[in-house]
Parts: sequence; C-alpha cells; structure tokens
Amino acid sequence: MRNEDFHYVSDGRGRRELFVNGNEVKSCVWADVKRGVACIHPHPLRMNKRKRSEIYSRKLRGDITIEFI
Repeated sequence: MRNEDFHYVSDGRGRRELFVNGNEVKSCVWADVKRGVACIHPHPLRMNKRKRSEIYSRKLRGDITIEFI
C-alpha cells in the first residue's frame, strides 16, 4: 500500500518540484505533504559536525506543494 502524501527520492513516481511556503526547494530527500515536513540537504553539501559519517540535513516545515514535471 502506497502513501500518496509521502514522497522520497527513489519512490518510482518520476521527477517533481517541491515548494515550501511557495518557495522552490532543491535537494529534497523526503517530504510529507500531510504533516508539512520536508528533509533537505543544503547546497553545498557538508558533513555533520557531530556525526562525521553523515551528511548535514535540515527539516523545513510549512505548506508543502508537489508539482510533477
């Protein structure tokens, strides 16, 4: 069963654009439209200061809109 409100990088639904509060966001890892949360990797990529084996990520909250290309 597929959750239509949850999007992630390799879910097989094709390319799409992500908007948080009307602003386009690049490098999104996953997004939950229903809860209004998106996890992104800011550009340029950098390592997490505390966990050197992980890439730094941020969670954005707000009105999330997905547009398929």
